[in-house]
Amino acid sequence: MKLKFTVSVFILSLSFIAAQTKFKNGNELIKAMHNTYKGKWYKHFTFSQKMEHYRNDSIIKKEVWHEASTLPGNLIIKFDTKNSGNGIIFSNHKVYGLKDGKTTFSSPMVHDLLLVGLDVYFLKPEQTCKILDSIGYNLNKIREDVFEGRKVYVVGADKDDEQTPQFWIDAERLYMHRIIYKKKENVQDVVFGDYTKMNNYWVAKTIYFKMNGKLGLIEKYYDIKFPKTIDSKIYLPENFGNTSLN
Repeated sequence: MKLKFTVSVFILSLSFIAAQTKFKNGNELIKAMHNTYKGKWYKHFTFSQKMEHYRNDSIIKKEVWHEASTLPGNLIIKFDTKNSGNGIIFSNHKVYGLKDGKTTFSSPMVHDLLLVGLDVYFLKPEQTCKILDSIGYNLNKIREDVFEGRKVYVVGADKDDEQTPQFWIDAERLYMHRIIYKKKENVQDVVFGDYTKMNNYWVAKTIYFKMNGKLGLIEKYYDIKFPKTIDSKIYLPENFGNTSLN
């Protein structure tokens, strides 16, 4: 009888602990994401991706892009070839467009996907929350839901609201499944899919983009690598024309 009582108390204790893990707000969730993977998430990441552009559910264009990223906050994209002079750089919350190795435009920009999907594991939680708050995510609003069979935490919007900025985080693994945000007058709905563990890191190998409810793009990653270092100079626009992502 004493053994049964002890086991029952233990089970009740576990249930109590589990109940306490429910986050009160997005700030607590961001902190948990950061603390869970601090020092355990890849810092450098290179890959190529097949791009399928859609209109009215039909493929209208295919491309190949080559990319490298150093976290937090740096991403370089080369169109077509690894030494192309055409592409994009995201760095220090700015975006640069490049053609023939020359900068054609630059603008301040927070990359929502990069911030919540990757940078969150490197930036201080307070900094991440401050940025998210500044671009319209309501971190005081959090709820539970299910996404593709997995329990998730949804921060920023009520159920059935697919217009308000929000992000969906796996409740067990604490990585991002989905993010919805505004881009000018359009609503972007992005899903990180096909999560695979590579070199002990979780990687989403397929990304789906919808704009205003319609599929616009699918990205399929391949040739994924995790180099120990990447020269930070490749993220400077003036070096783009001389940079090759080999």
